[in-house]
Amino acid sequence: MPIRAEPDFEMMVYEDMVVGEELPELEVTFDEHLQGRFLVALKEENPWYYSRSPWGGPITHHALLDDAPMVAAMCRYQYPFGFVHARQETEFINPLPLGKPARITSRIVDKYIKRNRGYIVIESLVVDEDGVEILRSRNHAMIDDDRLREAAKTGLLHVPPSIHPQYKIRDKRRGQS
Repeated sequence: MPIRAEPDFEMMVYEDMVVGEELPELEVTFDEHLQGRFLVALKEENPWYYSRSPWGGPITHHALLDDAPMVAAMCRYQYPFGFVHARQETEFINPLPLGKPARITSRIVDKYIKRNRGYIVIESLVVDEDGVEILRSRNHAMIDDDRLREAAKTGLLHVPPSIHPQYKIRDKRRGQS
């Protein structure tokens, strides 16, 4: 059930989005339990993800990192529904060993109008705890300001970031870690 956001969360309104804004930094570690549930759901049987890989032990499935840019946005802004995911470009650079902590930095790099709808582009970089680049991505998401304003009138304000418990938020502006 959606909850009301903290008072200092701003509404995610297209006109107010600022190109160049850094979103909260996230830290994440995926363990065997979480990845195992994910692999069962995908019916993924590649031993690279649970046994041995060409890099030694098991590696983190790349799709587990796909939602990080949108999680970062939801940790900064109120937006009561899931984003309309319009496009994603991902460059896989190195595998992330399963269980190794990673840091995700994201920022808004562009915004544009298409068919009278506002879109933002969030660019993210995932690095492991040693600074090794894991992946880079660019996510395009539609923001529907009219729908947002209607939801706010009914009291529906925010989908909490707690739906992604594996992420730890490091927001320097708010002094959290």
